[in-house]
Amino acid sequence: MNRTAFPRTFLVLLLTLAGTAALRAQPGTDEQLAAEYMRQGDYAKAVLYYEKLYGRQPSSLYYEQLMKAYLGVKQFDDAEKLAKDQMRKQGGDARYLVDLGMVMKQAGDSAKAVKEFEKAMKGLKPEQGSIRNLANAFARNNELDYALQTYERGRKMLKESSTDFFYETANLRAAKGDVPGMVSDYLDLLQVNPSYLQAVQNGLGRFIDFSSTDDRSDLLRTELLRRIQKFPDNTLYPEMLIWMYIQRKDLTSAFVQSKAMDKRFKEGGQRLIALGDMAVNNEDWPTAAKCYDYVVAMGGDSPWYAAAKIGLVSALDAQVRSQTDPPQEQLDNLRKQYEGTLDELGRIPANVKLISGLAQLKAYYLNDAAGAVVLLQNAIAMPGLDPQQQARLKLDLGDIDILKGDVWDASLLYSQVDLDFKQDVLGHEARLRNAKVSFYTGDFLWAKAQLDVLKASTSKLIANDAMELSLLITDNLGTDTVSRPLDLFAKSQLLTVQHQYDSAIAVLDTLTARFPMSKLGDDILYARYRIAFARHQYTEAAVFLQKVVELYPNDILVDNAMYDLGKLYEDQIGDKEQAKKWYEKLLFEQSGSIFTADARERYRRLRGDHDKLDTPEQKFLNGPTP
Repeated sequence: MNRTAFPRTFLVLLLTLAGTAALRAQPGTDEQLAAEYMRQGDYAKAVLYYEKLYGRQPSSLYYEQLMKAYLGVKQFDDAEKLAKDQMRKQGGDARYLVDLGMVMKQAGDSAKAVKEFEKAMKGLKPEQGSIRNLANAFARNNELDYALQTYERGRKMLKESSTDFFYETANLRAAKGDVPGMVSDYLDLLQVNPSYLQAVQNGLGRFIDFSSTDDRSDLLRTELLRRIQKFPDNTLYPEMLIWMYIQRKDLTSAFVQSKAMDKRFKEGGQRLIALGDMAVNNEDWPTAAKCYDYVVAMGGDSPWYAAAKIGLVSALDAQVRSQTDPPQEQLDNLRKQYEGTLDELGRIPANVKLISGLAQLKAYYLNDAAGAVVLLQNAIAMPGLDPQQQARLKLDLGDIDILKGDVWDASLLYSQVDLDFKQDVLGHEARLRNAKVSFYTGDFLWAKAQLDVLKASTSKLIANDAMELSLLITDNLGTDTVSRPLDLFAKSQLLTVQHQYDSAIAVLDTLTARFPMSKLGDDILYARYRIAFARHQYTEAAVFLQKVVELYPNDILVDNAMYDLGKLYEDQIGDKEQAKKWYEKLLFEQSGSIFTADARERYRRLRGDHDKLDTPEQKFLNGPTP
C-alpha cells in the first residue's frame, strides 16, 4: 500500500462519517428548535421546522405539533390539507375528521365543523380501540359532548359488560360538572366490574369534598342507598356507603352501616374491629367502644373476641391519656380494665402490648414505678416470648428505670438490646437511648462517639436524632470537656424524661438567665415546646416552635420546627390552613429535609385532589406523580 494513500483514504472516511453524523443530528436539532419556538408561542417559526420534520417522518407527534402551529398562525387551508393528508396515510381513521372539524370551527364555519364531527361518528367501528381513539380525539379538543356520545354509541355497538366505558364516561361527566351522571356511571362500573373499587373511590374523592358540607356527597349517599335496596346481595354498595361515611368523618353512621353489613353477610366482626381502631385514631371514643362492644357481645367463640377486648382497653387508655390531667377515678378504672382483661385473656406472649400498657400506666400516671418494674420483669421472663418482644419490654423497663432515677440500670438494659440486635433498627434504638443516658449524666464525649456511629442507621429518624444531638454536643462543648450550659441543658432533658416538668423548666430558666449568649437558644425553645406538648398546651407549644423558625432560620432544628408546627396545627389544634402553610414553607425552604416526603403527603391530603392547580408552585407541591 502507498504510504500517502492511507492518510487520504482515512481523511475521506472521516469526512464521510462526520457528514453522516451531521445528517443524523439535524432532525434532533430541528426538533429542539421547533419545540422551543412552540414553547415561546412563535408559531410561524415553529411551522417552518415542523413542516420539514413531518415531511421526513409523518409521525403522530409531528402531525399534532404542526397542526397546532398552523392553527396558531391561522393557516386554516394548510391545516385542512394536513388533516386530510394524515387521514389518507392512516387509512381513513375517523380521528382526523375531528381535527378537520376543529379546523373548520376555528375558521369560523361551525356548520361544516358539525358535519365533520357527525361524519366521524357515522364511521365509528365496533372495536374498543377505535371507540377510545375517537372519543379521546373529541376530548382532546374539548368536545366533551361528542366524546360522551362516542362512548355511548360504542357501548350499544359492543354490548359487552367488560367494555362498557363507564370509567371514561364518569370522568367526562365530572369534567362537564355533571355530578349526578358521574356518580351514576361510577356505580354502574362497580356493578359490572368490582375490581374498579379503588379507582372509583379515587375518582369520587377528586370531585367531591367530603371534608365540608357538600350537596354532592349527599347525592352520592342517596344513590348508594337506592342501589343497596335495588341490589341487596351486592356488597360493594354498602362498602361504598361505609367508605363515604368514613371520608365525612361520620363514624357513627359508619358503625350503623358496618353493623348491618356484618349481620347480613355474617362477617364475624372483623369489619367492626377495623372501624373501632379507626375511631380510636380519630379520638371518637364512643364509636370505638360501640364497635368493640359489638364484637365482644358475640362471645368468646368469636375469632375477634380477644382483639375486641384489647381494643376496648386501648380505646379507654387513649381517651384517658388524651387529657391534660386525668381524674384519679378514670385512672383507677383504666387500671381495673387492664387487670381484668389480662386476667381473662392471660399474661401470655400474645398480650404483651396489654402488659406494656399497664406498666406505663402504673409508672407514669399512678406513681407506681415499682409495680411497673415487677410487671415488666415478669413479662421478660415469660416462656415462649419472641426475642423482639422481649427486647421491646427491656426498652420499656429501661425507660421506667430512668423515670426512677436508676440510669445505670437503664443503661445496662439498653446495652443488652444493642448487643442482641446490633444490625437491627431495634438495636439502633437501644444505642440511641443509651447515648442519651450518657448525655444526661454529662459523659458528652462517650455519648457523641455512640451518636456518630448511629448517623449511618438505616432508620432516617434515628440517624437524624443522632446527628442533631451529636451536633449539639460539638457546638457547645468545643475543645473543652467542661461546659456549664450544656450540663444544665442535659439536666433539664433528664428531668423532662422523668416527667418532672416544673423542675425542667426551672433549670431552663436558670440556663437562659446565666448564659444568655449560649448557642443553645433554639434547643431551649424546642425543649420548652416538648414540655408544653406533653402537657397538652398546644397553643403555647406552637409559639415556641414559631420562635425557633423566626429567631434561628439557619439552624439545624428549623425544618423540625416547620414540620412539627404543621402536625401540631393539623392534629391537635385543628387549623388546616395553618398546617398547610407550615408544610408548604418546609417544602419550599427546606427541600433537603427528611420530613419533606411526609410533609408533601400531608399537604396533599389537606389540600384535596380537587384543588390541583397547574402552576409551577403547585406542581412542586404535588411532588412526583405515582
